[in-house]
Amino acid sequence: MNWLREKANFRIILVSLLLGLMGLIFFINGWLVNSLRESVTKTAKSYQAFIQGIANQEELGDYPTIQLFNNLLTETDIPIIIKNINPDEVYTTSSHFDGKSEKDIQESVIEMEQNFSPLPIKVTADNGVEIINQKMYYGDTDMIKIIKLIPFIQILIVVFLAIIGFIYYSSSRKNLQNALYVGIFKETAHQLGTPISSLLGWSENIKEKGFDQGMVKYIDQDINKLKDISERFSKIGSKANLSCINLSNVLNDIVGYTKQRIPKTKNIKISSNYPADLNVKGDEVLLGWAFENLIKNSIQAIEEDSGKIEINVRQFLDRTIILFIDTGKGISRADWNKVFSPGYSTKTRGWGVGLSLTKRIIQETHSGKIRIQKSSKQGTSIEILI
Repeated sequence: MNWLREKANFRIILVSLLLGLMGLIFFINGWLVNSLRESVTKTAKSYQAFIQGIANQEELGDYPTIQLFNNLLTETDIPIIIKNINPDEVYTTSSHFDGKSEKDIQESVIEMEQNFSPLPIKVTADNGVEIINQKMYYGDTDMIKIIKLIPFIQILIVVFLAIIGFIYYSSSRKNLQNALYVGIFKETAHQLGTPISSLLGWSENIKEKGFDQGMVKYIDQDINKLKDISERFSKIGSKANLSCINLSNVLNDIVGYTKQRIPKTKNIKISSNYPADLNVKGDEVLLGWAFENLIKNSIQAIEEDSGKIEINVRQFLDRTIILFIDTGKGISRADWNKVFSPGYSTKTRGWGVGLSLTKRIIQETHSGKIRIQKSSKQGTSIEILI
C-alpha cells in the first residue's frame, strides 16, 4: 500500500512539474512576443513620423524623398499597409505584399487591426487644421509568428518523446515479463520430469503385483495430469501450433477430473451446456489449462457449503463464446481489470498467476478475448471469445 501511495505521489509530482514547465514556456514566449511587438510599434511610429513630415513640408514632397520612403518600405521586415481615407484605397504597401491580390491585402488589414491599432497620418490644411487623410496598418513580423508557434512545437516534441518513452517502457516491461514466464515454466517442466518418470515406474510395479485396480486408475489419472502439467509449462514458453480440436472433449475432461477432486466439505455442482461435437482452432493443452484455472477459481470463490458452476458455449459465425458462471462471492468492480494482471491476487496465499496465465493463453496464443461480463455478491460470469 505504501508503494502504491508513493507511486501515485510521484506521478502527481511529475505531472505538476510538466504543467509548471509548460506554463513557464508560455509565459516566456508571451513576454518575448510582447517585447518584439513593442519594438515593431516603435519602428512603425518612426515611419508614421517620416511620412507625416513628407506630407506637411513641401520641400520634402519631391520625388527623391518619396522614393526614399518607398525604398525603406521595401527593406523593412514589418508588414505595412498605408490606406487613403478618402477615397478608401490602398496607397502603398511594404514588400511583404508583393504579388498579393487586393482581397488578400484587405484580409491582412483586418488581421493587423486585431493586433495593433492603426496609426493615423495627419496633414495640416491651409487653415491650420490637422486632417487624417491616411492610416498606417502594421502587423507581426515573420519572426514573431514563428516565435508564437514555438511553445506548441515544444509541447508536440515533449508529447512525442513521452509516447516513445512509454512504448519503450511498456515493451521492456513486457519482454522482462515474458522472460520471467519462460524461465519459470521451463525450469518447472525440467523439475517435474524426474518424479513423473519415477511415478510411471511405480505404477507399472503396482499393476504387476495385483494391487487394487481402482487405486491404480486414480494414480494413472494423476500421473497423466502431471504429464499434462509438464507439457503445459513447456508449451507456454514456446510458439503454439494451433489446430482443429474438439472443444467439447477438452471441457468434458476438465470437468470430469475436477468433479472427483472437489473438497468433500462442499456440495458444488458443475453443469455443462454445449453440443458434443464443438470444434475450434486452438491448442488443446493450453486451452485445457485456461479452463481449469477458471473452474478452480470458481470453486475457491464459493465460500458457502453449496454452490453451482455453469459452463455455456455457443458459436456465432466463426467465433466461439464460452461463459463460466459461478455462485461465488464475486469480484469488486474496481478489481475487474486487476485480477488478470501478473502478481495480483485477492486470495491471502494466492500468487496471482492463474488468471494472468489464462489471459495470456486466450489473448496472446489464441488471439481471443477474455473479460468479466458481470460480477456481484451472487456470483461471477467470465466470458471468453476465441
